[in-house]
Amino acid sequence: MHDLIIIGAGPAGLSAAIYAARKKMNLLVLADDDRGQTAEAHQVENYLGIPSISGNELNDKFREHAKILGIEIGDGNDVEKITGNGNSFEITAGGKSYSAKCLIVATGKKYRELDVPGAKEFKGKGITYCATCDAPMFKNKAVAVVGAGDAGQDAAWQLIKYANKIYLLNKYPELRGDNRQMQEQLKTHPQVEIFNNCEPMEIKGEGFVESLTIKCNGNGREQEIPVNGIFVEIGSVPASKFLAGMVELNDKEEIVVDPKTNMSSRPGIFAAGDVTNVPHKQMIIAAGEGAKAALSVYEYLKQSK
Repeated sequence: MHDLIIIGAGPAGLSAAIYAARKKMNLLVLADDDRGQTAEAHQVENYLGIPSISGNELNDKFREHAKILGIEIGDGNDVEKITGNGNSFEITAGGKSYSAKCLIVATGKKYRELDVPGAKEFKGKGITYCATCDAPMFKNKAVAVVGAGDAGQDAAWQLIKYANKIYLLNKYPELRGDNRQMQEQLKTHPQVEIFNNCEPMEIKGEGFVESLTIKCNGNGREQEIPVNGIFVEIGSVPASKFLAGMVELNDKEEIVVDPKTNMSSRPGIFAAGDVTNVPHKQMIIAAGEGAKAALSVYEYLKQSK
């Protein structure tokens, strides 16, 4: 039996793993091939000590640090079932079973999928949820970005290097977000056309995306725009459903944790990062919360003994 199993290998999970390893805990990290939101960030410029780095490179640094400490990263954080109490827990993930005295859940968030006619049929056939991954596939093509918050604006900016036309679909009257300079650049860029107060209605095509029908709430009219690709940036939801009924979740499906210890409502289950109700979803905050959770696990196990 492990002292600790950490579910998730983003900044929260691997920070927790590093601190747990330094406390000589017998631990296992469960993670799948999906490298999460960190790896998909185009450019990270607010992580202390690293002025500018791609999300993928930063994620590699996290994993390399864990590897140096001999941390075992098992295959799969797609947890199917958790049973147990404050003394031990059984986890079923990827068809395998694991046991541990404590758990740290650091599964982050999953992208919210588009829910309009054609969205399911064309997923992977022109509809994508990662501009960093898929932008080069749409060189010299017309694309739409659904969602115009910080992530949508970043996606549009990345696509400027590849697509010849970018339609940025914004459900609000004006662009929102932190990067005012980028917003002004997008507004005046010749490759970008912004539709404010608009929403997607239907996706059409023959085997691959060919058009997107939108509705602008200002006049209520629908308009069909020809596109070869659709990049979806409409937010995300915590990856916490496997814990429903086992720990307290808030109305956003975030795991409610004690701000001092990161313990959930069930003794022995801790959580850190974007999957929790801790405000301000930032990588550096997730890393700090992961460290705090691991130290709290150490104290919990010491008291249990």
